Amino acid sequence: MNTNTLPATILAAKEKFELACKDASALQIVSNFGAAFTAVNVIALLREAMTDEVMDKVFMPLMNTKIGFLTDRNGRARSGGRAPLPLYTRDIVRDCIIDAVTIGLLPTGNQFNIIAERMYPTKEGYTSLLRKLGVKYFIDTSYDKGQTQNFAEIPCKINYEYNGEKNGFSIIATVKKDDYSSHDQLRGKAERKAKKALYEYITGCDFGDADEQSSVPIVDAVAEEIKEEANAAPTIGVIDGQPIQAQQGQTAQSEPANPPQAREGRGSNNAKPLF
Repeated sequence: MNTNTLPATILAAKEKFELACKDASALQIVSNFGAAFTAVNVIALLREAMTDEVMDKVFMPLMNTKIGFLTDRNGRARSGGRAPLPLYTRDIVRDCIIDAVTIGLLPTGNQFNIIAERMYPTKEGYTSLLRKLGVKYFIDTSYDKGQTQNFAEIPCKINYEYNGEKNGFSIIATVKKDDYSSHDQLRGKAERKAKKALYEYITGCDFGDADEQSSVPIVDAVAEEIKEEANAAPTIGVIDGQPIQAQQGQTAQSEPANPPQAREGRGSNNAKPLF
């Protein structure tokens, strides 16, 4: 479409929207101490640009399309033959788009979903966010190792380089499944979990999950190595399970036949790692 043929109101809104997206990129800088002031300006610009007319002519047609963004209210009948839920109103969509733009996402390219009236970044969304941060990474996604019927547990190993730092960690991505879930679908959901975990690990920003039961614990490879080596030496001031002072007072006595053993993981070189 030739932008010169657009109404003046739409063109003015387009300029404000583009300016807001440009300003929002500054919010992606992790150490940006003036982010609050920038965020206020971005939100104000977006609300000025996204009038009811602009919402109806530009953004609402993008809803429930793969070129735009998907929602959990698509006008189709629900399971069990229940009537479909009404489509989201322009006010809810406007707020979700504002939330998306302020963190660096766009209302095109399936970068976010609207679920239960909230915005959630998709796998494509986290890919975009990580690219904007300049993160180089490799994700090794395995297959379902879980034993439960309704959830898959998929191990993911993440290696990354950011600001000259190279590191890696692992997660167990827990995702919902049913009888129709394919391996590729489950691994795609696990990949999103892994990218989400990497973004949160670097920035400290958690945008939540549509299914909070699918939250995944991060296992830091460096922290785990430290944890495995920790407490492997004998306790300070204790020899053979007894305080040194007590042993000095018992020099004339024979040592006990069965000295108390240190707890597993303390005073033993056979400590088992927690993970």
